Amino acid sequence: MSYSESISAKTKDHARTADNAVTEQYQMPSVSVVIPCYNEERFIGTVLKNLATQYAGEGYEIIVVDGLSTDDTRKAIGEFVSHTPSLPVRIVDNPARNIPTALNLGIREARGEIIVRMDAHSVPSTGYVQRCVELLSENKASVVGMPWHIKPGAASLMARAIALAVSHPFGIGDVKYRLTNLPAQLVDTVPFGAFKKSLWAELGGFNELLLTNEDYDFNYRVRKSKGSVLLDNGAHCDYFARPSLTQLAAQYTRYGSWKARMIICHPDSIKFRHLVAPAFVSFIVITLLAGFFWRPALVVLLAVLTLYSLLAFVFALKLARGERDRRLTFLIPIIFFVIHFIWGGSFLLGLVRSPTGSVKPG
Repeated sequence: MSYSESISAKTKDHARTADNAVTEQYQMPSVSVVIPCYNEERFIGTVLKNLATQYAGEGYEIIVVDGLSTDDTRKAIGEFVSHTPSLPVRIVDNPARNIPTALNLGIREARGEIIVRMDAHSVPSTGYVQRCVELLSENKASVVGMPWHIKPGAASLMARAIALAVSHPFGIGDVKYRLTNLPAQLVDTVPFGAFKKSLWAELGGFNELLLTNEDYDFNYRVRKSKGSVLLDNGAHCDYFARPSLTQLAAQYTRYGSWKARMIICHPDSIKFRHLVAPAFVSFIVITLLAGFFWRPALVVLLAVLTLYSLLAFVFALKLARGERDRRLTFLIPIIFFVIHFIWGGSFLLGLVRSPTGSVKPG
């Protein structure tokens, strides 16, 4: 009897287990995390540290596509690399300083079979990358994403109020990934989606003419090509909202105007939630103008704004009670109005004129 034939059954079982583990490790797909970034010294170190242990496969890398940051972003990346030399981290320059270009540059350089798009303003929960890879490997969907848990972008009262407002249905409608405690489901879009690099190549990458809403456009084309977009609840991302009203207004100006551009490109992509804020703004403007010639129009406008304010106040009061801070009651309605009026007005303007300027990643 040969030596191999004399091995005990228990030893054989251990050998099979080890062989299976090696085979499984070998078969694990390679993964590239791509992070558009610009002037994110506050967040990028935390994001990288969180991603470092997210995947066990050997073919795991992180690509930071930096829009030539002028702060200490690259220093923060260098410090992370010096403490984690075993994890490949690469920096790709993005002179265009916009998100779709950053994504295309990073994915083009990526060695991974699977791309996990991340953001320098977000921190994924434990197991985020692994969960995305599992779902894609099982062909559960063409694009996979997880919900946002929206956090304040600063320690101020205003930042807390903004984070609450932009994660409430009255503020943002039925955007599923901003809402909590929802079951896994197929949706029209997800933030920071994960997908196979081959899909990106098949679709021709991200549309670099859309400086915002590039992810919605990409996911729309996925669905038009008979693919599907899955919002799973097995993990999540902590996303840090804009900390000030000025920054929030600038963000929603971009969102509204570029959403209009995207809908001009793809008219059948429009959803009911896209029409609510523009209709609200249109009503205010039309009835206000009509009031100069027909006074009852002003009465109608006052009635509608009173009802709107009442609803905003009720929702704000509920949120403030949950946070045990009554001061939030008076800030949240203002933020609701800024979101709706700025987004709706920018959307309407975007239908008749092209947005200008670059959009810095992060």
